[in-house]
Amino acid sequence: MYTFIVFVITIGILIFVHEFGHFIAARLGKIKVLRFSLGFGPKLVGKKVGDTEYQISALPFGGYVKMAGESPQEEATGAPDEFASKSVSTRAFVVLSGPLMNILLAFIIMPLVFMIGIKTPAYLEKSPVVGWVDRGSPAEKAGIRTGDYIIEVEGQKIENWNSLVVILSTHPSLGIKLKVKRDGTVKEIFLPRASKNIKAQGYAGIYPPISPRIGQVRKGYPAEKAGFKPGDLIVAVDNISMHSWHQVSAYIRSHVGKDVDVAVKRGDKILHLQVRPVMDKELGYGVIGIVNRPEVIVKKYGLIDSIKAGMSRMVGLTYLTFDIIKRLFTMNLSIKALGGPIMIAKLTGEAAHSGMADLMAFLAFMSLQLGVLNLLPIPVLDGGWLLFLLIEKIKGSPISRKTMEVAQTIGFALLITLMIIVSYNDILRVFR
Repeated sequence: MYTFIVFVITIGILIFVHEFGHFIAARLGKIKVLRFSLGFGPKLVGKKVGDTEYQISALPFGGYVKMAGESPQEEATGAPDEFASKSVSTRAFVVLSGPLMNILLAFIIMPLVFMIGIKTPAYLEKSPVVGWVDRGSPAEKAGIRTGDYIIEVEGQKIENWNSLVVILSTHPSLGIKLKVKRDGTVKEIFLPRASKNIKAQGYAGIYPPISPRIGQVRKGYPAEKAGFKPGDLIVAVDNISMHSWHQVSAYIRSHVGKDVDVAVKRGDKILHLQVRPVMDKELGYGVIGIVNRPEVIVKKYGLIDSIKAGMSRMVGLTYLTFDIIKRLFTMNLSIKALGGPIMIAKLTGEAAHSGMADLMAFLAFMSLQLGVLNLLPIPVLDGGWLLFLLIEKIKGSPISRKTMEVAQTIGFALLITLMIIVSYNDILRVFR
């Protein structure tokens, strides 16, 4: 119930901000607003003030601003305060204001998150010592070894893992020079360009030293059946000593369908558990159903640093959003990766339980998604309206009512189909 309540409040905030953008822009453009509704369906409560009826409707997963002369199904009267009577630029301003308000909200909230204190993996603040090197990775091919201390990358001094992660993420194709310290000797190493098959940005194949302690055991997976418990420290696998979570992960991934003996430390006892990794079709590698328990710290920033960090994070998330959209349209990302209302509700609940900063960060992320996705040129979305207005500007006359009705029907059908697909994905995740 708590998750549902937080989810409804979160969605309500996002919708209110979005529709408020349309509302304010309409008022500035001197357009008559007939209704401002949070939610769809039957009216629960409402009050009319002037020409506008403000109401809350039964279904909280949406909302709308009803303007005079807005709908293609309506017969325009030619009144000067109707939406259709306004210039293309005024109408575009009204349509664009909703998504822009969501994007603006995201950029306002994220700096506040850094001021409150953001949870971050503790390893990011630690010395850039290599804890694990993936087999076949650019790092292994370059000769980087576990235990190497990375001093410089492309002439920039590396103070901790955070600075290393940042510079690697800004060089996704690699082809960069590193200086590492090994056994008291400084060596210069060249990281070759990553394979084209590597999709992760800035992938080098090097990881920090992360303790192989289990934080979560997933239900229905081999680890649960074998008796693994949260808090277990993995000390050996098949009599091979384990010092890093990534070392354990690499071994499990390469032993699908084979019995593996895992020695775990539980309290003062060493237990030997037998488990057989299974192939996870979505991930594409072997798993047993255990999740790491990373050490985290809460890091607070000052006013100026919060603004810088917040802006930087939102720019990165904006780039990521457009990259995912591009990969979906170019068929480089499966639609199975998308989540719907159930997944959003689940993540909202998890963020709320994690703390106010995490919930605010999630709210900022969702607001950004809502703003960007609404700009897609799909009829019934704001981006579809902008496309209609662009065509009208080029043609010199409005699109016919019948054409708009057909386009909106198609757009609505596409959105319903997408909702069915993502909801199906959610249901599969729940049953898994």
